[in-house]
Amino acid sequence: MKKLPFLGVVLMLAGVLPYVLCTCAIVFYDSHMPVPNLLMALVLYGAISLSFIGAVHWGQALEPERTIIVASEAQTDHVRLLLGVVPALVGWVAACVGILWQPLWGLALLAVTFPLVAFGERAAWRRGWVPPGYMGVRWIVTAVTECCLLMVLLVRLL
Repeated sequence: MKKLPFLGVVLMLAGVLPYVLCTCAIVFYDSHMPVPNLLMALVLYGAISLSFIGAVHWGQALEPERTIIVASEAQTDHVRLLLGVVPALVGWVAACVGILWQPLWGLALLAVTFPLVAFGERAAWRRGWVPPGYMGVRWIVTAVTECCLLMVLLVRLL
């Protein structure tokens, strides 16, 4: 399996900027944009992020570099494909909840989902399904994302 490229690490870390910017705008600044719009921007970016996380596993499952096929390979592919699709579906549900019902409930769903996906990825990492170094960066990204989501929830609910 290939190593995680440096640019990949930089881009993964840059992916938290929308969380940080939206959180700062909601929590600290008297912005000109109404807070519900910023909340929905945060929910929608969370849905996009979950889809992207899932795409990593989808791509790994479809990797053409296999030279030996073993009996358990099909089961492994099924789990990897599930890791690829389930986060995107949950992100879509969070976006729908935010749009159709209440943005804060969409954020709450995201705040629950991100750590669960990270633990699922940890299991994938233990099986060698992701490149070396991936989980270290994923934990940082998940921690920042989770802090932003929880901060917004706390500020808006209290």
